Amino acid sequence: MKLEIEPFTLRLRKAIQTARGPMDERVGFRVAFRADGVLGRGDAMPMASFGTETPEAALAALQRFEITKAPDTVDEIALAIEGLAATPAARHAAECALLEHLAIRQGVLVATLLGPVLRSHFVVNALLEGDDAAGLAASAERAVRDGFRVVKLKVAARPLAVEAQRLLAVRRAVGPHVQIRIDANGGWSEATARSALRGLEALGLEVCEQPVAPTDVEGLRRLRHLTPCRIAADETMLLSNVLPRLLEKDPRAAADVIVLKPAALGGLVRSLTLAQQAHDSGVGAYVTTLMDGPIARAAAAHLAAVLPSADWAHGLSTVELFEGMRPDPFTPFEGEITLPQATGWGVP
Repeated sequence: MKLEIEPFTLRLRKAIQTARGPMDERVGFRVAFRADGVLGRGDAMPMASFGTETPEAALAALQRFEITKAPDTVDEIALAIEGLAATPAARHAAECALLEHLAIRQGVLVATLLGPVLRSHFVVNALLEGDDAAGLAASAERAVRDGFRVVKLKVAARPLAVEAQRLLAVRRAVGPHVQIRIDANGGWSEATARSALRGLEALGLEVCEQPVAPTDVEGLRRLRHLTPCRIAADETMLLSNVLPRLLEKDPRAAADVIVLKPAALGGLVRSLTLAQQAHDSGVGAYVTTLMDGPIARAAAAHLAAVLPSADWAHGLSTVELFEGMRPDPFTPFEGEITLPQATGWGVP
């Protein structure tokens, strides 16, 4: 049995400026596994600039994938997708399709296959749109009106003075009680990150995601202990050779929290294993998308429901940033997502 594969493109309403350049669309593949009258679904949306395979490599891997029977357990799914280790976005999509197929056959939500469902609803952050200070402030005001208590914006693509103006505008727009999260995508040097985070102390930033290059674990560690802002490891999570140093149990841990992007890490099961390792070391975890489609967002929400702790907002309010997206059961309401009472992913 082979996977059904359909290419698709999602266009952002407004381009997002990141440290790696502007992002205005996402391309990928809708993946389905069909057997015994049951359909399981997944999204493969690779992002080579983030460290996944290219779309061409993902497509080739998905086209090669074949199994003789539908897996009956999560362990059997893990065995079935072993050959996709070199293509994490494709591996994630195949795992998702097989997980939903199994969950529907068992009449349960996918989350119940991953582990105990520890929470049925959880807080998410709003990713702000807008390039200049005025645009970001307007986006932040809309997010607060919609009930979000955490907002996030990309930084490190502009001079520090400009970034400070943008962040000050957001703080003024949201007031003192809404958390502001920033994501540098590894775009700062350690010295620049130290200067920026110290200089922005008065704004009370919640956390900075990946302030320095993914390979610079010691830079993350120093920043965590020399700046007032908590530090999150994001792109570093994709580097298997540095993960042991990142997740080791150490009072001087390199990060306060890890960012789990299942589509980049190769699936939900591996992401949950990393979250448990981090938890055992006293490090938190939250889930974000890779600016994926609705099925991948739903899958990430199922993962959020089974994480060992719930101390952080998740980055799952991203599907709404694309053109033509209709609300679905995972569209945030009042800054939260609630798992639907359904089977499979719970997405029509």
